[in-house]
Amino acid sequence: MVIGMENRIPVATAATVLNSLKGGVVPRVGLEYITVGRRNEISALLQDVAMIEAGGASFRFIVGKYGSGKTFLMQALRNHVLEKDFVVTDAELSVEKRFVGHRGQGLELYKELVHNMAIRSCPDSGALPLILDKWIGTVENEIVQGGILPQDESFEQEVSKRIFEITFAMEQQVNGFDFGRVLQLYYEARRNGDEEIQRSVFRWLYGDYRTKTEAKMELGVNLIVTDDNWFEFIRLFTDFAVKAGYKGLYLCVDELAHICEIPSKVGREYNYIKLLNMYNSALQGKIKHMGILMSITKEALEDETKGIYSIEPLRTRLEDKVAVREGIVPFRDMAAPVIRLAALNPGETYVLIEKLTKMHEIVYQYESKLDHDDYIYFLKQQYAKAQNAEEITVRDMIRNYITLLNLTQQNQNKTKEEIMNAQ
Repeated sequence: MVIGMENRIPVATAATVLNSLKGGVVPRVGLEYITVGRRNEISALLQDVAMIEAGGASFRFIVGKYGSGKTFLMQALRNHVLEKDFVVTDAELSVEKRFVGHRGQGLELYKELVHNMAIRSCPDSGALPLILDKWIGTVENEIVQGGILPQDESFEQEVSKRIFEITFAMEQQVNGFDFGRVLQLYYEARRNGDEEIQRSVFRWLYGDYRTKTEAKMELGVNLIVTDDNWFEFIRLFTDFAVKAGYKGLYLCVDELAHICEIPSKVGREYNYIKLLNMYNSALQGKIKHMGILMSITKEALEDETKGIYSIEPLRTRLEDKVAVREGIVPFRDMAAPVIRLAALNPGETYVLIEKLTKMHEIVYQYESKLDHDDYIYFLKQQYAKAQNAEEITVRDMIRNYITLLNLTQQNQNKTKEEIMNAQ
């Protein structure tokens, strides 16, 4: 059992975790209470976080089968960097959200990423307004520290001057002139109480303008976010986040395998080339303070017809050049861009179901009938399914075990043996 868990985990959090896992999805909260194994993977990704905070950039792919824990690991990292005072955003690729698409799928991905921006005080999504306000607050604090107080006549003038210096510095970057101009407009509108301009600024930043003409009329800028330039805007957001006082921007993209499923070869290649450009920008030092983490299946990565390896420059950058084995356990280079998830071993899975049992007890206020011998019996059943060529993943095991917990709690008049033998 997890000693003292009942004193630390809120009932609502425990219920959210169990309900999410039972539904086959990864919860946003409470992951720290059920994380087991993955020590090497987490250690490598935490080293990335330290490098990003120092001004570097990272780009990693998490590779594993469906249900192996890719999304879980990604969400665990997301929660960690939130606590480290990063701006974090995430999105899941789909038919309607890709890196590039002839129906604006790249722009849809950008929109989700910006809407999903999160910070420690706003951990779910919708943090962009808070980020903008913190930026202005940071500038105002700098002016105060310089000896000019808010009640001084020169205070607003000095703040405006500093805002201009920051936005002017962004002009050196691709699309930085218009981005900086819009930030300047936001500050002026906020100072003057012009809510209409503020709404227009958010509309522009969220990528909601359809034409340049419209943006020109309302904001006086000649640029809008498109399928072609959306990643340049994410880079600008990263620079802006640091100027606002955050440690950097951490971007998570799930279900990269959807690109492999695009029917058109040309469509797939456009997406992979966009991915290559993002990868190169991160690792060539063109980006600072940004981390990118993406998940993909082994098949979608290595398929040389439809997968990432179908693009030679990506294959040569990501392919494992050395496969060294001792018995059946591979040595893994945890500094490589591709992190392949190893399966949880039986000991780690045992600890996981212990944690789930205690969490279930907290939510339903009872003492579970299941004990050590039952955990072992359950695991033997699950691993036997895998040996019989039946597909079984960590996700499946968790869902099956939560079902078992539910049944034993709901049927107190039945013995646990009756319930377990019926599974």
